Amino acid sequence: MHVRRTPVRNAFTYPISYWLIDLDELPELDRRLKLVSVNRRNVVSFSDRDHFGGDRPVKQAVLDLVGDADVERVLMLTQPRVLNYVFNPVTFYWCYRRDGSLACMVAELNNTFGERLPEVLRGAGPSYEHEKHLHVSPFMGLDQTYEYAFAEPGDEVWARIHVREHGDRPLTAVLRGRRRELTNASVARTLTRYPLMPARVLGLIHWQAVRLWLKRVPFHHKPAFEEGKGSLRP
Repeated sequence: MHVRRTPVRNAFTYPISYWLIDLDELPELDRRLKLVSVNRRNVVSFSDRDHFGGDRPVKQAVLDLVGDADVERVLMLTQPRVLNYVFNPVTFYWCYRRDGSLACMVAELNNTFGERLPEVLRGAGPSYEHEKHLHVSPFMGLDQTYEYAFAEPGDEVWARIHVREHGDRPLTAVLRGRRRELTNASVARTLTRYPLMPARVLGLIHWQAVRLWLKRVPFHHKPAFEEGKGSLRP
């Protein structure tokens, strides 16, 4: 669900599927699920090259970024490749210490220009505040702050982002999911109910951009991008 409040109202809610994966269980999923593979083609596939720099296993990349030797378990909420295509606006990672406590969150942001920026969210939780460092939408500027909030995954999971600008909240986005166990049958049902999910996500992003353009929402040109730092302010 997205709700834009200013300069004009634009709201929408779409059904969607996301995959919540314990990164230590990827080899097991590769063995157990006929339609799912890791780092090789299948109907559904998880690929290290789709996250961070693509030069390491995803879990190792998260651990390197977080830099906390006590982090042991990482849960990833993401879109996998479907028929070898993927687009992830954001992937979230829950990073747990050896004692089971949550150490931090990681938000790995992607835009439609092929730019990626992973950021560590530290604090007591469940809420986190972080300055915006990546140009995401041409209808939003860079001088904004994200207010994240997360539930720890259980029977349900949710993530909420308020965009804050000059004391206002021009946009709120919420993702809420109900848990379904990963089995061969549930994967087949998901692919039937949500076919070509990553392509659908990208198509809906462009459709909403057309709606904002027709409503004459101010346009922001894409700034320069520097790897590891994000979009550069003029």
